[in-house]
Amino acid sequence: MSPPRVLVIGSANVDLVTRAPRTPRPGETLLGRSFAVVMGGKGANQAVAAARLGGNVWFAGCVGADSFGGMQRRALGAEGIDLAFLRTHPSEPTGTAVIVVADEGQNSIIVTPSANAAVRPEDVAALEPLMDRLDMVVVQLEIPLDAVDAALGLARTHGVPSILDPGVAQALPDPLLRKAAIVSPNETETQAITGMATTSLDAAREAAQALCDRGAREVVLKLGVLGSYYAGSQGAYHAPAFRVAPVDTTAAGDAFTGALAVSWGRLDIRETLRFANAAGAIAATIEGAQPSAPTRAAVEAFLAENESQP
Repeated sequence: MSPPRVLVIGSANVDLVTRAPRTPRPGETLLGRSFAVVMGGKGANQAVAAARLGGNVWFAGCVGADSFGGMQRRALGAEGIDLAFLRTHPSEPTGTAVIVVADEGQNSIIVTPSANAAVRPEDVAALEPLMDRLDMVVVQLEIPLDAVDAALGLARTHGVPSILDPGVAQALPDPLLRKAAIVSPNETETQAITGMATTSLDAAREAAQALCDRGAREVVLKLGVLGSYYAGSQGAYHAPAFRVAPVDTTAAGDAFTGALAVSWGRLDIRETLRFANAAGAIAATIEGAQPSAPTRAAVEAFLAENESQP
């Protein structure tokens, strides 16, 4: 089977990461344990994840004409990702994310979009010659919503499946949910869209049904310690999470989405969710955003080692 051909349209950031005992309270100053500059951005993270998992990947977005933009281009290029549609903005800086990672592995993030906010519908229209070569289009919400809408519409017009990863969390209109082939929010994003907290499997089922009732065709919920849940044309299925000791959950969801992109339609839904859960679990055990994205060999080895887990 030929490698999956994936176009990711989204954000490219440079992450400024501090590790601390916990995230600070309002007005509080904490001493950090370490600091690192790491390549990130949900779009770029998902492109790297898809490439490491065996995809032929194109990345479309915008970085600044600054040192951070050059760093991001070199990092993405080193993964074999095609950057023909990655623009350089002449005046806006490359997007940044300030991340605090607590000792238990959870994180808090402030994203400044900068050049990412310059991605326009006309940039998406320029991707049309690529559409007939693709197996999947992936978008997130760290670029303007009109560009996301244009990307989902273009994919649907050309009959290409698409994944909407709706982060940063926000309320979304029903027409946007209907345009995506697959809507895949995490717990926070699900609550922002539906008003429902997915604190249990029963609650997740109700939230997935609510998304379907609003027109989402296929729903894949990322549920953290509860695993993932699918509802759509193939019925409903819950894939329990793998048991790991998290080190840094930054981009674990992006690893999941990258895995979803390369496996959708190639595995049955149970195997697809298990594969994506494994990618996210591995990413949570490694520090950093793009550095945590696992290879396909790593995921296959992890699945073999954890075959007894449901």
